[in-house]
Amino acid sequence: METKELVKSEVEDYAKFDIIRYAQVWEDAEILIEGLNINENDNILSIASAGENAISMLIKNPKKVYAIDLNSNQIACSEFKIICYKYLNYEECMEAIGVFESDKRLMLYEKIENKLSENTRRYFNENKEIIKEGIIHTGKFEKYFQLFGKKVLPMIHSKKIRQELLEKKTKEERYEFYNKKWNNIRWNMLFRIFFSRTVMGRLGRDKAFFRYVNVNVAEHILERTKYAITELDTSENSYLHYIINGKYENILPIAYRKENFETIKQNIDKIELLSESIETFIDREDVDYISKYNLSDIFEYMSDEQMHEIVNKMFEKSSSGARIAYWNMLADKRASKYFENLEYKEKLSEELLNKDKAFFYSKFIVEEIK
Repeated sequence: METKELVKSEVEDYAKFDIIRYAQVWEDAEILIEGLNINENDNILSIASAGENAISMLIKNPKKVYAIDLNSNQIACSEFKIICYKYLNYEECMEAIGVFESDKRLMLYEKIENKLSENTRRYFNENKEIIKEGIIHTGKFEKYFQLFGKKVLPMIHSKKIRQELLEKKTKEERYEFYNKKWNNIRWNMLFRIFFSRTVMGRLGRDKAFFRYVNVNVAEHILERTKYAITELDTSENSYLHYIINGKYENILPIAYRKENFETIKQNIDKIELLSESIETFIDREDVDYISKYNLSDIFEYMSDEQMHEIVNKMFEKSSSGARIAYWNMLADKRASKYFENLEYKEKLSEELLNKDKAFFYSKFIVEEIK
């Protein structure tokens, strides 16, 4: 295929892609699936990240899922999980990827090692500590949350209070708990430090990802965290459980739930992993049609000009009724501001954001090509 001029993503110029940044996907697949309205005729383009959202979409039996990522280590992470789903039973799969506690992960790895691609196998053979620890716990972002849960939160609240946060309560009880027990001076002070642009850029996200952010990072995340603790049922929020306890226990994201395992396993070969940018992918001549797009939060990392170029290319691959979904965490990016043939599903987007368990995002956007 002839190389086109638009093959490089802007973020490649200033962010690092030599680590597993996210070892699990910190975006709520349940609102993603609902927003995209996935069905069995869909060809889906999804940002791979750590694999869970591409895997979760298989529950709806789509025709095809192309999972792409600039970071080859993210592709390795995703492939490892896909192979676990394909060749292991439910308990073994959850043990191997780290959802369930286990002392036999290296043994399970040996069962699937020869099923992995050469690059992925080489990566994990050189980094077996990732397998032993449980891959979902080993990304830079996960280490950031583990530091918060293990070191910072104990300086703010006792274990009893931390566990009380996760107990079943009415909405009124959650507000009372937050105001009377949780929201103290140490919480506000240490939270603002730990989730500041500086600390988060150094320990969590790449600092380059804040390039187009013009808001107070810590204040925004603090406000969204308050929303999650008061407005949402904390007892059912898997992401909150992981942050507090460093593990999921019985409160699992949709991809890890036993009732979805066999459907995912049956459809697992529908995922095609590709280590490339969205710009390169949508220029491919061997992909004719995409009906649904999961773009994660990629627009947050790029200029409006490059967002325009990408969306214009997407129009060439899609027709009326195709849906696009993505998140904004800190930067305000919405493609439908600039395209008359792209409809912003505002009511649906707001309804889904209001129940987003991955609560730190400021917007969830669903758009449809007219």
